Amino acid sequence: MTHKKTIHRSLILGSAVFIAFMCFLLSIQAYLTYSQSLYKRYDDKLSNILNYATNRIDMDDLYQNTITGQKTEKYNDVQQLLNGMVDDFELFYLYSLFVRNDSMYNICSATSKAERERGEEDMKLLEPTDAYELSEIRKFAKAMTKNEISYFEEDSDWGPAYTACKPYVNSLGVHFGVICADVSIAELHKTVNNYVLYNVILTLGLGLLFALILLVWLRHNVTGPILALEKSARHFAEKSRGKKTPDELIFDAPEIHTHNEVESLSNAISQMSKDMRTYVQGLLEAEEQARSAQEQAEDMTQLAFKDALTHVNSKVAYDKMKESLQEQIDKGGATFGFVMIDLNNLKEVNDHYGHDCGDKYILGCCHIFCTIYKQSPIYRFGGDEFVVLLQNSDYKNRDKLFKVIESEFKKTRNNTSRPAWERYSVAYGMATYQLGDNVEDVFKRADDSMYQKKMEIKGMA
Repeated sequence: MTHKKTIHRSLILGSAVFIAFMCFLLSIQAYLTYSQSLYKRYDDKLSNILNYATNRIDMDDLYQNTITGQKTEKYNDVQQLLNGMVDDFELFYLYSLFVRNDSMYNICSATSKAERERGEEDMKLLEPTDAYELSEIRKFAKAMTKNEISYFEEDSDWGPAYTACKPYVNSLGVHFGVICADVSIAELHKTVNNYVLYNVILTLGLGLLFALILLVWLRHNVTGPILALEKSARHFAEKSRGKKTPDELIFDAPEIHTHNEVESLSNAISQMSKDMRTYVQGLLEAEEQARSAQEQAEDMTQLAFKDALTHVNSKVAYDKMKESLQEQIDKGGATFGFVMIDLNNLKEVNDHYGHDCGDKYILGCCHIFCTIYKQSPIYRFGGDEFVVLLQNSDYKNRDKLFKVIESEFKKTRNNTSRPAWERYSVAYGMATYQLGDNVEDVFKRADDSMYQKKMEIKGMA
């Protein structure tokens, strides 16, 4: 009798330890998984907000404001933009600043509607702030030097917040400040804690229910077969821990011939281990098939967006780009231009020297304007037609680069020492986006300009 009570107490203690252990592991897992998911949502939201803001700020003008301490009309537009965004996106704070010599100075910070109704005014340009500890200030200083958005938690006089910082960079590549968006972290922590508490309570409840049923059943069957089954189950758990393949998950069923529920349980556990191996193997095979299908889809997508001969962007990629540009225009405008390029003499090269030389002619021409327009995507949307989407520094230096392309192709066109398929000649035209245009308008002007150039070249031939 004493022996039975000892086993019973051991089972109760073991069940309690198991439930506590599972609660602990599941609470950690729930905390990590859910918090990572929430932080990812916050990261995506804040990065979209910062990108939206920086895309609408003239960085060179704001840099001059910061250097001179004098506000321009564009600075006032930035102030209004930030003031509207802090309410529209329900942010804790939205502000921009720079750090110098471990001191923090305001560039332009939003004032919410509620703050304005309380009589608060916008912070002054270059106004210093002492609301942060030195360790927090250095986080912002480090974020200024990066070329990407930084995320961190910080404490200030206004309370704890989760902060995203994107550097201000002018056209010369000078990092002169950061724009920061804050959300209150208290609500995030509250949500995570409630989720973890719910999982702990659920796990605890299920564990206690399982333990109660198990103990009631074992109370009537504390015999040798039960001990043998328990020993086999423990052995299976020990040897299965850390195994990498389903074939290693083997349950060694004990020799039980009681012809009652104990024997049925033993057989069921044995079959369950086999089903588990089969199920896991099926999952692994399905995962491998899915991975293979995904890789094939990615390869096909990549091929569709690249021209097979020149490896510049294809007609499919060009059509996608046009849709994206039109969306930018519809949302408030864009800054871009097109350079249309049409290869001269390609038909003559193909007819006289063969298509292999024609391909060399296409590749040679493509290499020249790819070298000239390094900061802009290039698309081949016809056999001898290319278009350059002017962006970044190429857009700013478009007139200079246009002269370079004219000079480079003039050299090859007039070099009679080279074979015909290396005497590259192209017609080209350029147009830039103007207010009121759609994408097709800009494309048409560039195409018309290219056609005029083609007529001039034919006239000189």
